[in-house]
Amino acid sequence: MAAIGCLVCFQSVRAGTFFPFSVEDGSKGDIAASLMGEETVKGVVEKSTKNKGSAGRTSECQTMENLNMYGETLTEEEKDILYKVVSMECDTGYEGSLAVISCMMNRTQSDKYSDDLMDVVTEDSQFTAYYDKETGTYPYVDRKPSEECIAAVDDALYKGKRNIPSYILYFRSSSYDYLSGYETYGQIGDNTYFYLTEDKYEMQ
Repeated sequence: MAAIGCLVCFQSVRAGTFFPFSVEDGSKGDIAASLMGEETVKGVVEKSTKNKGSAGRTSECQTMENLNMYGETLTEEEKDILYKVVSMECDTGYEGSLAVISCMMNRTQSDKYSDDLMDVVTEDSQFTAYYDKETGTYPYVDRKPSEECIAAVDDALYKGKRNIPSYILYFRSSSYDYLSGYETYGQIGDNTYFYLTEDKYEMQ
């Protein structure tokens, strides 16, 4: 299942409906992933991009504790939206959904984005799982998230669980191994995660 994607335009630049990058920025399938030589997370993401889209693209399904749990109260309606949007972005399994919500939570801790989670999710031209400008629809509405997806979102919100580092703010479908100007972190579920070097130094 292809993830719709969630890359947010950094700073005030926005381009494209699904991501802040044009198609020319990356190539599908024929460019090997460029991973950092160091281990940024203990066994969380394998340094491999083969078998794209498979569930559980983590070596030991480990998670990290993050003391910055979400302190705001979400309404039942907001949580329902969040479950559905995360599910559309990736519902291949617990780890895939956890990576998506982890990325969203990372943004709330970045100076580049709002510290309100629902503002992050509903920001214009960002998550087309929420609103697709091309069709003028809200694709998430009829989505039925899995129990694993709901558990992953709840664990991220209320237990501080993360399976990607705090500086990972972008992802695309796993058919993209490379994005010009970005470092490739790795694949989880059916998404490939990316980061900017400046974010790594600022947010670690």
